[in-house]
Amino acid sequence: MAPLPSRPSQPCKTPGCPNMARPGKPTCTQCRTRYNRDLRQRRGNRDQQGYSTGHRQRFRTGVLTRDRICTLCKKATATEADHHPLDRKTLVKMGLDPDDPEHGRGLCQSCHNSETARLQPGGWWKGAPW
Repeated sequence: MAPLPSRPSQPCKTPGCPNMARPGKPTCTQCRTRYNRDLRQRRGNRDQQGYSTGHRQRFRTGVLTRDRICTLCKKATATEADHHPLDRKTLVKMGLDPDDPEHGRGLCQSCHNSETARLQPGGWWKGAPW
């Protein structure tokens, strides 16, 4: 039995790009790499986002010391310090201290992942050119 012919390459979906897309993907390697680099530069590293040593020492330690059990499921050990009810960016815009443990809650990893997916849809691909 002869192998099936492969699907022909498609042009890259990035406007103005003359390259062919990766097999089964909408963009070429150069556009994907450029997008990731631009995203990292725009977002900054964790210290530039405000998650420095001071944040870890004050916020995370304070929240996890106070909330030893997950505040949502009330079963698992809290391992994640989550800003709640306002996120870090909102607290900074309001002029409040985002590293104050009073602005957080302790969650287990499963509940933290579920809450993040529910409250912050879109994730890393939001605004991607494809």
